[in-house]
Amino acid sequence: MVNYPYYEHKLLNNFEELLKLNIEENKNKNEIAFGYFNKDKELVEISYSKFYEDVHSLAKYISKRYKNSNIAIVSPNSYNWLVVFFAITISGNNVVIIDKELNIDTILKYLKNTDVKLIFTNNTDKYGKYEVQDIDAIFNLKESSEGIINDKGEVIFFTSGTTGFGKAVVLTQKNIMTDIYAASSLFKPNGSVYAVLPFHHSFGLVTGIFKPFYYGYPVIINQSLKNIMSELKEAKPNTLFLVPAFVETFYRQIWKNARRSKKENKLKVAITISNALLKIGIDKRKVLFKSILNEFGGNLEYIICGGAYLDKKYVKWFRSIGIEILNGYGITECSPVISVNRNNYYKDGSIGVPVKDVEVKIIDNEICIKGDIVMKGYYKNPKETKKVIIDNYFHTGDLGYIDEDGFIFITGREKNIIILSNGENISPEEIEEEIAKDKAVREVVVYEKENHLVCSIFPEDDYLSNNEYFDALIAKYNKNVPVNHQLAYFYLRDKEFIKNNNRKIIRNKVEE
Repeated sequence: MVNYPYYEHKLLNNFEELLKLNIEENKNKNEIAFGYFNKDKELVEISYSKFYEDVHSLAKYISKRYKNSNIAIVSPNSYNWLVVFFAITISGNNVVIIDKELNIDTILKYLKNTDVKLIFTNNTDKYGKYEVQDIDAIFNLKESSEGIINDKGEVIFFTSGTTGFGKAVVLTQKNIMTDIYAASSLFKPNGSVYAVLPFHHSFGLVTGIFKPFYYGYPVIINQSLKNIMSELKEAKPNTLFLVPAFVETFYRQIWKNARRSKKENKLKVAITISNALLKIGIDKRKVLFKSILNEFGGNLEYIICGGAYLDKKYVKWFRSIGIEILNGYGITECSPVISVNRNNYYKDGSIGVPVKDVEVKIIDNEICIKGDIVMKGYYKNPKETKKVIIDNYFHTGDLGYIDEDGFIFITGREKNIIILSNGENISPEEIEEEIAKDKAVREVVVYEKENHLVCSIFPEDDYLSNNEYFDALIAKYNKNVPVNHQLAYFYLRDKEFIKNNNRKIIRNKVEE
C-alpha cells in the first residue's frame, strides 16, 4: 500500500468563512446541510442558506447584548445547538461547551471557573443566578439592526479526564479551522454523515459536524441514542465518526442477532469466504453481508474511530463484511485531530499518519505536537499550560513511536504507568491489549495492588462467573511474558466499568 497526495481543500481562516463556503456563488446554496428526525420520526432538512440565515439572525441578537463575553451551551445535541454555537462565536463572544450529563455541582463549578454570563439550555430552572435562554426557543429572539460579525470568538471545551475536574481548553477559530483543513487533507467521505457523538466532545463536534459541513456533505444529527439503529436505516450514511464503545456494541449486537436467528455458523462461513476472496481481488461483501449492511442503511463505507484504544480485531472483522474502520488520534488541546489512517493508506493497529502541516515528534517516548492546531492555553491557568507546552511542543502524555512509513503507534499513557517497588515501569495498556484479544473478554483494566500486577475483567455474557476459563487465560498469558509483566491474580466483574461521559474507563474506580 503506497501513500498518495493530500486531498485538496480550501484553507479557511474563521467560522464566518466556513458558513459562507457552501453558499458562495450559489454552488450548494439550496443543498441539504443538516437533517434530524422530529418527534414524529420525520426527517427535517435544513439547507446551507437556511442555516446561514438562522445563525446570523441569532448572532445579531447576541452581539447587541453581549461583547467579549463567555456564553455557555448546556444542552443535548440538536440543530438549535449548532445555530447557537456559531451565533455566539461570530458575534465576537466565546462559547463555553459543557456536558449536560454532568452533575449540577460540576456544571456550576465549570460555569464559575469560566466566568460565564449567559447559558443556552433546555433546562432553564437549574442555574440560579445565571441568566438563561431556552435553546428550544431561540428563533423567537429577533434583532432588526445589524450586529457585529468578527472572528474573535473562541471555543472553550473541557477535557474528558478520567480523574478529577476537566481543564478548560481555549481554542481559537484559527486552531479549529487549521485542524479541519489539515485532517481533511488525509481523509474524505464519499457521502453523507450520521452524527452520533455528543457535541460537548471536541471529536464529536469538530470532526463529526464541522468537517462534513466543510466537505459539503449532509449531516444527519442523532438526538437520542435509543433511536440509532432505526435512524441509520433511514439516514443511509456513508460515514460514521465514533468512539470504540459504539464499534464494540455494534459487533456484539451483530453476533447476538446471528445467534438468535441461528445463523452464527453461516456468518462465520461467510466471513471466511469473504476474506479468502479478498485475497485474490474478488469483493462479494455487499452480497454476502447485505442483511447486516442494510441495518446500517446500506451505504456505510467508513467508520472513523478515535477517543480511546480500539483492538485491531474489530478493524479486521468489519473490513471482512465491507466496512472500513480508520483509526485516528486526537486530543482536545490539539483541536482535536492529530493523525488518522487514510482512505487508501492505512495500517491496522496504528492511529494513522500526522495531519497536514503539523509536526509530530517523539520526545522521551512521549508523543508531542507542534503547529497551529495547538491550543491557545488552559483558561486562566498559565501554570498548567506551561506544564504541557514546552519549547512550542504540546506534550500529549501519550507514549508511542513512529514507524518507518510515518504511521504513529500508541503504547500507553504516561500517567497510567505503574511503577513497582523493584523500579520496573509497566504500561498497563500493553497488557490490557493482549488480554482483550480473547473472545471472552469484553473489558479489562490492569492495575497495581500491594506491589503486584492484577487485572479486573468484565467478561462477555457467555463467560460470566467462569473462573476456570480465566484461570487458564491468565496462566497462558503469564507463560509468554517476562516475570515483571506477569499478572498475580484477576477479578471478574458482573457489570461494566464506571466510565466518564465520553465512555472512557475511570481507572481510579476500577474496584467499585
